[in-house]
Amino acid sequence: MNKDEHRGSRRRKLKWIAVCAPCFLVLYGLSIGPVAKLEDNGMISERTSDVLGFLYAPLKPLTTIPGMRPIFNWYIFHVWNVDTMGDNTL
Repeated sequence: MNKDEHRGSRRRKLKWIAVCAPCFLVLYGLSIGPVAKLEDNGMISERTSDVLGFLYAPLKPLTTIPGMRPIFNWYIFHVWNVDTMGDNTL
């Protein structure tokens, strides 16, 4: 492999990372909806719920950004129709 081929291979890898990383982050953020619905329906055990709470903990600080909490609430409680039991906040 010569230098040009190596650079091209490296550039291709960086392009894939540049495309895949944002897609992964968006899908990670959106996946909280189905998980909340499964938990609301009692289909997730308490132990699994604890693990999922840990996995989704990085999203919690996003709710402190002005305007983000209503978006999360809308997505979870209205799009996924999770029963709020009177509590409409995350």
